[in-house]
Amino acid sequence: MILTQIDIRGLRNLREVVLTPAPGFNLFVGANGAGKSSILEAIHCLSVGHSFRTRKAKELITRGEDEFTLACQMLDRSTDQTHRSGLRRHRDGSTELRLNYEEIRSISPVTQLLPVKALTPDSHSLIQDGPSGRRSFIDWGTFHVEHGFFDAWKIYRRALSQRNQSLKDNFSDSEVCSWDEQIISAGSQLDMYRRNYTNSLQTTLVKLLESMETMFHVELSYRSGWSDGIELGEALAKSLNNCRRFRTTTVGPHRAELQISTDGVLAKQILSRGQQKLLVYAMHLSQLILLHQITNKPAIVLCDDLPSELDQEQNGKVLDQIAQLNSQVFLTSTEPQSLPEIDFEMFTMTGGELRKGV
Repeated sequence: MILTQIDIRGLRNLREVVLTPAPGFNLFVGANGAGKSSILEAIHCLSVGHSFRTRKAKELITRGEDEFTLACQMLDRSTDQTHRSGLRRHRDGSTELRLNYEEIRSISPVTQLLPVKALTPDSHSLIQDGPSGRRSFIDWGTFHVEHGFFDAWKIYRRALSQRNQSLKDNFSDSEVCSWDEQIISAGSQLDMYRRNYTNSLQTTLVKLLESMETMFHVELSYRSGWSDGIELGEALAKSLNNCRRFRTTTVGPHRAELQISTDGVLAKQILSRGQQKLLVYAMHLSQLILLHQITNKPAIVLCDDLPSELDQEQNGKVLDQIAQLNSQVFLTSTEPQSLPEIDFEMFTMTGGELRKGV
């Protein structure tokens, strides 16, 4: 899937922008604050409903406006079929969604059609920060390659929310545990999907790191969110007193962790900051490669200020790998001269206004 037209109104300093991107690399240049990253945020919103910087609509809406509106036209190059999607978010948090002129309640059908991968200046936080970001990372890939993942995730989250509310309200053990059957069934599915995906991702990552001639080896290991060697049902039963003490469910896939290690030591403890950044880019690239291998669908790639993150040689390696995916790419830079020679469609941003060319 590629984007053939994007309409943006009222998002950050983009009061009204119409963009007709190229199917390959699209480069946005301009000074800091010109609106380059806001273009990428808009594309991310079109896919998942929120920016890679914030989930709060009020932080995205142009000052003095009550809403932002996004619309796009997408082309499936494998079938030559065109889709249209629209998103409007109001300052009060309410959202309106449309797909092919029909109102939809969830953005997941759009997300399935339009996978978007954002590579941003804070990407190294995937290694440095807590486990929630790494769970989201695994779930992005699993969602796009396992058809049953989203349904299992919805059932699990709903049952978990009800169980946690029962714990907060100090309901009886039988009432708290009445949700366990759904949690066990859906949670075990989630665990299987994530574990299988992690194993595939590890294989892809090892090959990619070798091709990029990095000087370190990486191991990915998935931890379920409960003790090894027991089933989820047994873990829930054993943890009930602990759950009552904390008034929340303390075991399950919502506590899962993706460990990133090199030579048996956590990557954040042994790799330099530069190595961590390169590793995170390689992990995202591995997801893109795996997505294409399994589904034959390239994702849209957003690269926000890539030159500032990596040196020129590393930039070249990353962009070369992206080019091999046949993806549509949106890249921002304040220093386009530091980028390798690639056939870019160039756009210039000035004060929230867009023009084609330099």
